[in-house]
Amino acid sequence: MASYASATAAWTPPQLEAHPDTSLLTTSQDSSADATGIHSTKNALEYTPPLTPPLAPEQDKDEPSKEQEKESKEEEKEIPGSNFDHVIPGVEVMETRQLPDDLETKIAKPYMARANIAASVEEPNGTLKGDWAKKHKHQSVLAQHVDFFLRPEAEGMLWPFDTWRGFRRMGYSFFWCCFAMTVIHVFFTWFTSSNKILFDPLFRVNTNNGHRAKHGSDTGVIDTEGRFVPAKFEEIFAKFDTDNKGGLTFTEGVKMVHALRTACDPIGWGAAIFEWASTYLLVWPQDGIVDKESIRCVFDGSIFYVVARLERHRAKQHALKRKQMTWGQWVVDSIPGPWRVFTRGWKKENKAGNTEMIWKFD
Repeated sequence: MASYASATAAWTPPQLEAHPDTSLLTTSQDSSADATGIHSTKNALEYTPPLTPPLAPEQDKDEPSKEQEKESKEEEKEIPGSNFDHVIPGVEVMETRQLPDDLETKIAKPYMARANIAASVEEPNGTLKGDWAKKHKHQSVLAQHVDFFLRPEAEGMLWPFDTWRGFRRMGYSFFWCCFAMTVIHVFFTWFTSSNKILFDPLFRVNTNNGHRAKHGSDTGVIDTEGRFVPAKFEEIFAKFDTDNKGGLTFTEGVKMVHALRTACDPIGWGAAIFEWASTYLLVWPQDGIVDKESIRCVFDGSIFYVVARLERHRAKQHALKRKQMTWGQWVVDSIPGPWRVFTRGWKKENKAGNTEMIWKFD
C-alpha cells in the first residue's frame, strides 16, 4: 500500500514546500519488520504535507477582476455616437475619396476651427518660421491671407491697385495681375461693403468684412468666420493625393475643383478655378507637385512674403542682364504679351519651384 505522502503528492501545490511534521510518520503497514522484529525505518523520515495544505484565500466571486474593471472604464469613456460608418461599401465616390480617420491621434481637436493659426498635422502650431504665428496672433487666418496686399495705412480697405501691385510683387505677369484685380474687386466689393446695400463705387474690398466674401464650391478650409479648419485641410490630401506623395499635381487640383462643385454656382466654380490656378502659378514646382506645406502657407499668406522676396532677387538679376542687351532686345523684353512665353512672359510665374524659401518677412 502506498504511503500517505505519495498518495497526496499529485495535488500538493508546487509552490508550497511541505514542512516536517513528526506526528505524521509512516504507519506500521507502510514499514516492514526485519528478522530481529524491529520495525524498519526506511520510510520513517518521509514527511507528509498537512492534511489541509495552506492555500491562498479564494477571491470573492462578487468582486470584479482587474480586466473587467478596465473594460468597464473603457465603456464609460466611449463617446456617444462613436459607432458609425463613414464609407458605404459599393458607393464609388465614398470609396475613392477616403477620409482621414486617425486625426485625433495626430493633432488636438482637428475638427475645431483655429481662429489665428493655419494648423496641420506637420505644423500643429501654425507657421512658426519668422515668428509668423506670434506676430499675427491678433488676426484671423483670412485676415492674414490678405495682409500682404494691404498698405499699413489702409485700415482694412484694399484698393484695386493694391491688389494689382501685390500680384506683381510676387512675379505674376502683367495680364494675370490685371485679371486677378478684376476678378477680386468686381465680385467681392459689394459683399464686403460696410453699406450692406450699395457697393463701393471705387471697387474697394473691405477686408474687415472678408468673411462675407466666402464663396461656394470651395474646400471649406476657411469657415464663414475666417477661421482655419485643420480637418478640412487634411481632407484635401486624403481625398485627392492619390499616391500619398505629400502634395497635388495640377491635374489632381483640377479634379479637386471639379469634385467640390455645388449645383448652380458658376461664381463659386470660377473662383475655385482662379484660386487653384493662382496657387499653382505662385509655386510653379519643377517636379509638377505643389507640396502640402506651400498650400498651407497660401491660406495664412506667409508664403506671399517669401515669394515676393525671391522675386525681388530675380528682378535684380534680370536688371543686370538688361544692361547687357542691345537696344532692340531691350525693347522686345519691355513689351508685355503672351508671345513672351519663350523669353520671360508667362514663364515668369516660376517663382518658388525648387528654391529654398527665405523665411524673412519685410
